[in-house]
Amino acid sequence: MKTRILLFLLIGVFSKSYGQLDRKSLFPIEVRHKFLSTKFIYDRQTLENPLALQIPLLQARDTEVNVEFLTFKKQRKLVQTLNLLTAGFSLYTVLNREKVSNRIYWSVFGGTALISGYLNFKSGKHLGKAIKRYNEIIAENKVGLVFDKSFDNQAIVGVGFVHSF
Repeated sequence: MKTRILLFLLIGVFSKSYGQLDRKSLFPIEVRHKFLSTKFIYDRQTLENPLALQIPLLQARDTEVNVEFLTFKKQRKLVQTLNLLTAGFSLYTVLNREKVSNRIYWSVFGGTALISGYLNFKSGKHLGKAIKRYNEIIAENKVGLVFDKSFDNQAIVGVGFVHSF
């Protein structure tokens, strides 16, 4: 009985819970632009879909990264919705040619194309800002200086240095 208790105690003390890691290691994200595509490299894996970067970007737990990435994601979903509505309108136009004039069709189609192009451009900018900020956060050495005010309007100065080992 004593050996079982001792064995159980030793296993409990020297084992580590592998289901939950203490600290997740974050890797930098590299962006490679090609002629008509953009590839992202994270932890030696090549990703073509920027939505695959959601987990590492949100694991950084930085509000600026989160806001930029979620704005990117929201704008991408809006573009998908606009494209779906345009496809539905095109199908309606094909089935009911006499009810929709060419002028209205091309106006809707062109306007949606312009809006989609603009939103794709802006969402790419938001993703670029999120990746840039993420890479700054996980940089090895950081020196920071913070100025703040306390509740009774006294100045507070903070200096910090972070180095990853």
